[in-house]
Amino acid sequence: MNPFFTKEIRVLICVGLLFRLLLSILYFHVTLFPDSEGYLFLAQKILNFDLSFYNGERTPGYPLFIALAFGSTALTVIYQVVLGIVTSVYWFKTIQNLNFDSKTALYITLFLQSFLQIHFYERIILVESLTLFFISVLFFYLSADYLENKSLKRDFTVAVILGLLVLIKPFYAFIPFVIYGFSVVKRFKISKIISSKLMLLLFPLISYFGWSYVNKINTGYFVSTTFFGLNLSQNCVYFAEKTTPEYKWIGLVYAKHRDKLIEENSKLPSHLQTDIAMTIWDAQSDLLPKTAGNFAVLSAELGGYAKATIKKNPLEYVKQVIFRSWFDFWKPKIYWDYNSFSLPFVNKIFLGIWLFQTILTWFFKVFFVFLIPYHFVLFFKNRRITKELLFTTIIFLTSVLQALVTYGGNSRFSFPFEYIMMLVVILFIRDNILDKRKKLVV
Repeated sequence: MNPFFTKEIRVLICVGLLFRLLLSILYFHVTLFPDSEGYLFLAQKILNFDLSFYNGERTPGYPLFIALAFGSTALTVIYQVVLGIVTSVYWFKTIQNLNFDSKTALYITLFLQSFLQIHFYERIILVESLTLFFISVLFFYLSADYLENKSLKRDFTVAVILGLLVLIKPFYAFIPFVIYGFSVVKRFKISKIISSKLMLLLFPLISYFGWSYVNKINTGYFVSTTFFGLNLSQNCVYFAEKTTPEYKWIGLVYAKHRDKLIEENSKLPSHLQTDIAMTIWDAQSDLLPKTAGNFAVLSAELGGYAKATIKKNPLEYVKQVIFRSWFDFWKPKIYWDYNSFSLPFVNKIFLGIWLFQTILTWFFKVFFVFLIPYHFVLFFKNRRITKELLFTTIIFLTSVLQALVTYGGNSRFSFPFEYIMMLVVILFIRDNILDKRKKLVV
């Protein structure tokens, strides 16, 4: 049996360390975004062992991770860098599970790890690096013939991973049902409905409803995050005023801020413009006094407003979901502080690299989108559940569900799955182009 630290893994770790060390010299900066404040606040409450009166904005997964770093943003970034290297090892092992030899798996992993957004997310106080790690561990298990595996220990491990993912981002609560459904359908037997794989649903449900209960105690609302209503209302930004009389007080303020933002953006270069999807966040200042400054109440009202407005404008909502929210999911995006590099002109070099990688990412994502119907048609034709079908289904459902529930920052939902999209494309090229060429040559 080969030792874990093979030559390829040692190369992978060394290259990963060297690149991250170089980047740390050139970009020695912990980056904070508006979302970072909420995670740091909850992390501090966790460190104080006091969740009383918490407003329920964030779930505890990522704040717990920050708390393990004693609330230090610098130590959190170091943790994320270490996790990034461990993540690359899981990618390597996943690629091996997809029947690539060790040398090819190393080259593919190094290629996937070369994308800059991975490394800059490691330096930001946002959930993406931690999410990427757990998604990578999950897909490693899925690639290791998990659906056919009957190991109670493995089912428990995957269930815990899924539970932690839901604690980090409640949106992922649908993934356990997809995996369980596939495990039942593959070589279907009635007996497979009741099996140890039901455990996959247990831990995520405990995470989701357990934290929702904590929010119920603190805010009066049984929700996984009190941001839910606000996030849902973001999909109404382009038809904000077309609401019911009951919610005119929201719709008119919302539309006023949207029009003001559009006018301001028209006078600015594109890189300085504010995302229209974030309008409702600006409108909060005018709306909060209507709920006595209580954000949880306002978000609940925004949720009611969103449902009523969407019901009144179904065609505009469908247009919004498909042509904005869903389309934005596929857009490559990088989060960094462009002006915080330690040496002059380095930012321009990295920008040039990123622009090239943007084109490359678009190629893989567009290719992947065309492969979605291909894998579904192949399933209905052959009645075979492949790893590619499972991967594609999870990603496709992620793209659709995130588009239904929010608008703004949609590319962040895509980021943890980008490497899997690329792998699905690489698998297609290997199996349908390269292998067929070899057979023709023979």
